[in-house]
Formats: sequence, C-alpha cells, structure tokens
Amino acid sequence: MKSVSRRNFLKGSAIAAGTAGLVGFPQLFGFSQVFAQGEGDDPQTILNLAATAETFACVHYYTAINSAEALELTEEEVNWLKAFLDSELQHKLFLEANGAEALATEFYVPGNLFSDRATFIATSNAAENWFVAAYLAATRRFAELGEPLLAATSAQVMGVEAEHQTLLRLMGGLQPSFQVLKEPLFWNTSEVVPLFQPFLDGSGEGFVGPAAFPGADEIATLVGDMGVTPVTPFIQLNGAGTLGMDNSTGAAVMIAGAEATEAASSTGACTVSGDNANVRSMPDINAEVAGSLTMESQAAVIGQTNDADGFVWYQIDMGWVRSDAVTVAGDCTAVPMVTM
Repeated sequence: MKSVSRRNFLKGSAIAAGTAGLVGFPQLFGFSQVFAQGEGDDPQTILNLAATAETFACVHYYTAINSAEALELTEEEVNWLKAFLDSELQHKLFLEANGAEALATEFYVPGNLFSDRATFIATSNAAENWFVAAYLAATRRFAELGEPLLAATSAQVMGVEAEHQTLLRLMGGLQPSFQVLKEPLFWNTSEVVPLFQPFLDGSGEGFVGPAAFPGADEIATLVGDMGVTPVTPFIQLNGAGTLGMDNSTGAAVMIAGAEATEAASSTGACTVSGDNANVRSMPDINAEVAGSLTMESQAAVIGQTNDADGFVWYQIDMGWVRSDAVTVAGDCTAVPMVTM
C-alpha cells in the first residue's frame, strides 16, 4: 500500500480508501482501536473522529479566511467561509459537550494550500466529500446500534457539510455533483482515517505545518455577524419536529438558557439576546456598530425588516441586530415590518 500523495489527494473522491497507508495514526495518538473491529465502530470512536474532523475544518477555514487576499476570495466568498467556520465550530463544541474528544488539534497541509486558489478549492472539495461520507457511515452505524436520534443528528450534520461542498464547487467554477445520492465511500466512519493521515502526521508529499486550532474565542471574533442560525439537534427533540414547537421553546431559546426563557414566557413579547452580538445603526452588516447585545441584556424587539440576502433584522432601542446572530424569545409574528 502507498501513502496518499498531494497529487493523488487532489483527485478528490476518486481516491479509494484502500490506496492509503494504514500505519501511523494509532501510534501517533495512542488510539489502538481506530479501525472498525467486529461489528463496526463503537459510538465513542465515531464521536472522537467526528470531533477531530471538525477541529481540522476549523483550522482550515480560519486560515483560509485570513488568507483571503492570497486566495483571491471575494467578499461574498469570505462571508460563506465565515458561515462554514462557525458551523464547524458549533459541530465541534456540540460533539465535545456530548463526550467526544478530538484526537488532534494540530494539522499539516499542502504547502500552497492557502496561496493557490485551485489547490484550496480542490482540497476543500475532497475533504468535505470525505466528511459527508463519514457522517453517512456514522448514520448507518448509529441506526444499526438502535440509536435513531443519534443517527438523525448525524444526518443533520452531513446535510450541512454537503451544503459546504456545493458552495466550494461553485467557488471553483464546478457544476454541482448531480448525483442521485451522495456517494457511500465508507461503511464505517473510521475508514476515513487512512485518507486523512497526511493531514495528521505530515507524511504527504509537500505537506507543511502543523497549524493549531486557534480557539473558540478567536473564531467567534473572526466570524463576527456572519454566524449560522442555531437549529435543534434530533437528540434534543421529544416526539415533535421544530415546526411543531412553540416559538418560546425552540432551538434558540434552548441555547439562551433558563433565565431568558422565563423572561420571554412571562410576557410573550418578542425579545432578543446575544453572545456579544453586534448592534448596528442600520440593518446592514457594513453599517456602523452601535453597541453589543449579551445574554444578560435581553432587549425588546420594536420592528423588523428583511435585507437583500433574505436575512431578518430586528430593531431594538439601540439599533439593529441580524436574526442569526441573536437568540430570539417570545412571539415575533406581531412585530411590525419596517420599510427601509
């Protein structure tokens, strides 16, 4: 068997799992059961590998955003990557909150990954394809283990990774995959490890590094207003989808905490709070910052509008906040629309 070279890697999903070297990962990280044994991966193996992949994705997109000029990224593309980065961080934090442990926090990459646009697109496309396939394998295994909510949650993450891959292909001038189904490259999640090994140990031709995970605070600062909308994971549902949830008990309020929920439910009014979310003078991400909103300072919504990209902005006494950057509580349907 041969190691994955940079040239072979850039061929993307055409690489078969059997072409990669199998030596090194267990020794590097003391993870003796990294490959599926007997009936398949155990849940902890799946969670740990998923957390490792999400940590890599955070490093990858964080570095790409900071290399926007070299990669000739447009403002729109930078905003897409910020949304990617935020979702990958949320996946990582969610997995770790549920017992996962990333097996690596430093990674190697092809030497020109963040200076050559074509290399960045091809590498990112291939990696997202692997992540989609790995989460598909996780979905299969969780279902096999009789864990339908874990299986559905894994499928939720897979869907987001597939959206990332679509936008990356658009950035590279490539057509959508036009597959009737996403390719099931792996039967078990652990089968992704051989393909990923050069990123873990630098064994790939021309690989450099390592680059370390920058930290959640640094990522949040870089993402700014371009964060993603929170959604309830399946494992937190109780017999009903989010469409059947009352507005005051949806995903955003669940994240806000008990105090915010109680305050909103006591009046039923539409309110917002945020994790140091920017408040802007106008409903535009380029408008002047007028202040910030915290979870401790719940603000009443007095108006709302939609921007050109379809995002909802809420007006509060201090200014405007975008809906995906804040936690919403109460009934917002009666809030008047503001024409800009």
